[in-house]
Order: sequence, then structure tokens, then C-alpha cells
Amino acid sequence: MLKLTLPNGTIKEYPEGITLLEVSRELNGFYSQPVVEGIFNGVGTDLQKPLHSDGIVDFITWDTEEGRRVYVRSLLFLFLYAIKTLRPEVQLEVCNSIGSALYCDITNGIVLSKYDLRDIDLFMRKLIAAQEPIVYSTISRAEAEKILVERREDDRLQLLGNTPDAQTLTVYKLRDYMEYFFGAMMPDCSYLKQFELINYENGIIINYPDKCCMDRLDKFEPSDALNGMFHELQDWSAKINCNTVAKLNRIISCGYANGIIQVAEALHEKKIAGIADKIAASNKDVRLVLIAGPSSSGKTTFAQRLSIQMVVNGLRPVPVSMDDYFKDRHDTPRKPDGTFDFESVDAVDLELFNDHLRRLLAGECVKMPKYNFRSGMREYRGREIQLGENDVLVVEGIHALNERISEAVPANNKMKIYISALTPMQLDSYNRIHTTDMRLLRRIVRGGSDKSYGVHVARLAGLPKKVLERANEFLKEYDSEGPKQAQPAQQQDGGMMGSLFGSALQQRLANMDVMSMTPIEAMNTLYKLQEEAKREGGTL
Repeated sequence: MLKLTLPNGTIKEYPEGITLLEVSRELNGFYSQPVVEGIFNGVGTDLQKPLHSDGIVDFITWDTEEGRRVYVRSLLFLFLYAIKTLRPEVQLEVCNSIGSALYCDITNGIVLSKYDLRDIDLFMRKLIAAQEPIVYSTISRAEAEKILVERREDDRLQLLGNTPDAQTLTVYKLRDYMEYFFGAMMPDCSYLKQFELINYENGIIINYPDKCCMDRLDKFEPSDALNGMFHELQDWSAKINCNTVAKLNRIISCGYANGIIQVAEALHEKKIAGIADKIAASNKDVRLVLIAGPSSSGKTTFAQRLSIQMVVNGLRPVPVSMDDYFKDRHDTPRKPDGTFDFESVDAVDLELFNDHLRRLLAGECVKMPKYNFRSGMREYRGREIQLGENDVLVVEGIHALNERISEAVPANNKMKIYISALTPMQLDSYNRIHTTDMRLLRRIVRGGSDKSYGVHVARLAGLPKKVLERANEFLKEYDSEGPKQAQPAQQQDGGMMGSLFGSALQQRLANMDVMSMTPIEAMNTLYKLQEEAKREGGTL
């Protein structure tokens, strides 16, 4: 018998081989939304996977980020099965999301009419009404290799080559159709009631519910510019033969990784130089550049690189940080749970920001604020700005494209730029790499400089809502009570600090702004201090 700790705190015994789906049925009423995936000992686990050890159990509902991914993954599987059954000659490639919708490209030029889509839609809904099972199964690496050879799926075969011989692979079956997906599935099709199929460009849009309201389908809003950029990147990555993970692995194993990095950097620099050329060609009309993008998309790096290219064109970029225009802490809007909502556009002093923009573009000298994140107050430290003839203001922030941010500036005097870490590379034709996952990796590598960093990463990773709620509760307590100050241990020779360090080293440590450091910077600083302490005869 297995001992499982349930989300409600009880510990119960179950027979070995029980699934989380069976366990979840005992918790009817504990969750307000349908359960779509399990968490076993902290690891996301398919509801149909048999359990063979004791552990702690939790569940993911479909109104979460990870829950929505399970929904979309299962809906895609149902769609692929319908295509394979009704129009097997159609070759599909899952490309990218557009809002709450997924774009699938038809790669062999076949055009599906609205009547074709109607037939596919009806076929899918019949399976939904019949509660057709999506069956969890495992196969050996050798079995998987045989199937892929028969299907002539070369990229998947190459990806399989990095899998240990003894490893088993999780696959899913819908009637007689088997597929491999990187993630859990719904246990049957009955969950997938809300969807819409739409002809779009050279493929099909699968419109699905937003995670905030999984039982309602919003109207699809096309984004031709975003989809066009995805197409451009996908075409480019295919030309350099680096559009799948298997191809990237081969490039790395052959020792050409640096070459790919240099080519990607060159393309990025070429694009940035083109934007700088447009600014320079505006005949000095563009005096304000606004750069926006989601968290960890590279806004600051982009702004710095664009500034260099602007200098090449004879312009002088003048950076202005929107962070310095945050409202004082007591005026900052709050979320329903009482925590500060720093991501709201109303957290910015819009009136002051627009007033400064208007005065700067009029040639006035403006005293610039500096926001003190420790005190939660704006300060004035003597910095003044007055724009010259070739000066251009460069502003970056998540709200930079919001018209309220720059309503004081005429449209012809500003350029708005949206950037994101788009990901044209895929695992295979049906398993894409989410752009949000790439931004999460960037965030982890870059590190964080404040106490909310861990919660931010957890939110990007799609951790369960109640985990984030508990973390936010802790931060709320921290904000209200403040950090606990440790009392130094006093010694007769001047205290512990004096016994470990010389006065110069002690002074440097006391003046160090640890909260502004990334984890990597803090670790490097620690190593340097350790070496100095050793030279002075102490330890650290």
C-alpha cells in the first residue's frame, strides 16, 4: 500500500498502481475548477500515470497557466487526429500562438475550405460528446524508433538519438492514432468543449479559451504584424538549418555553436541598425523612442544596442527610465489581495511623466527624478536634462506603448517599438518551444535584484496558484514589518566584524548595496571578499 498526503492535509493509503485521476475523484468540491494535471512530490504528473511510491499529491486546474497548456495540448491532439482521419494528405506544422489562439501552418500548399473546416469541427465535437478517452501509455526507445522510421519523421529520430536506450517514452493514443507530446494530457475529450477553427493566411487558427475564463471563447483578434515576424524568423532559421532542436544539437556536436551565435547576433544587429536608420531619416521629426515588451524580453539590452546605432547615425540618445516616475509608495495602486500593483500603468505618475516629455521636447531644462526603491519615494539628486538639436529621448518599459504614457507628444514625433524573445525553433512539428519558456530561462540566467524575484520566476513557470499566494503573503508580511535586523555579536576586541576583517574591508562590506546585485554579482563579490579576508588572516 502507498501512503499519499492529499491537498487537504489528510494522509491516506492506496493500492500501488493507483492513478492521480482516481485520487482526484475523491476530492470533488475541493477545487472550484476541473483538475487537468497532477503534482506528485513537486513534479508535474499526468493524471493517468500509475504511482509506485509514497508521496505528496497536489493538482493543477485548467484555469492556471499550466492547466491551459494541458487544454491546448489535448485540443491540438484531437485536431491532429481529425486531420489525419479526414484529410491525411495535409502536412501541418504547429508554429506560434497569437493571443489565445494557436497558428498551424500547412506546409505542402494544400488549401482547406470553410467546408473542410466545418467537417473537421463536427468530427472533433462528436469525439468530445462521446467522451473519447485520451489514453496514457509508455513505449521503449526501440519501439519509438521503429514507429518514427515507418512515419519517416527524421527530425524526431535525431532527437530520439539523445535518449538513453533504457528510457521509456510517454505517448498518447486517441483511438488508433498515437502521438508524442512534451507534457500531460486531459484524460478524455469531454473537457475540450470550447474551440474554434479559422482559416488564416497559409494555415489554420485554433482559437481556445483564455485561462481567466476557460468556459468562454473570446473572438479571435488577428495580429498580422506579429505573425509576419514569426514567419520571417521561421524562414530565416530554416535557411540556416537551425529550426529544430535536433538540428541545433547536430550543430553543437560538430563544433559550430559559436558560428550560429554570431550569425544570430549579426541578424539582430542588422535589424537594430535598420531601425536607427529610420529614426535618422525622419528629418529630426522623431524625438522620442518608446520601447516595450514583456518581462525578460531584452528591453534594456535592445535600448542600449539601438542607442549605439543611433550614435553611428549622428544622433545622441538620451535614456530616460520610466521606473524613476513610479508614484510614491503610499500612492501606488494595490491588487485585490492588498499587495502593491507595480505592473499597473497607474503605478506611474503619468501627469509628471507627460509634463517632463512636453517640456524636454520644447527645449526646456528639466530636473530629473530618481526613484528610491528602498524608501518608496522619488528623489532629486541634481540630474538635469536639456535636449540638443540631435538628441533623442529613449524610454523603455512594459507600458511604453500605452498612449497614456506619451499622450503629450504628437504621433509624428515618436516611434514605438515592441520587442519579444520570439522562438522560431521547435522540438518537432507538433511540439513548439513557448516564448514564455524562453523568457523564463532568460530571467533565471540573468538573476534577480530583489526579494520578489523568486515569485516572479515561479509565476512565469506556471506554478500552482496557491504556492504563489503563500509567497505573496510572505512578501506582504515582509513589506509591512520590514526585514529583521540582526544584532551584531559584541566581543571585547571590537566585535565579530572587527575580528574577521580589517577596517577597510569592514567599511566596504558595510557600504555594499547587496539588494541591487544579481545572484551572480553577489557570488563574485563574495569570492573577492573571501580572498581579501584570507590575505588579512581572517575567514569568510
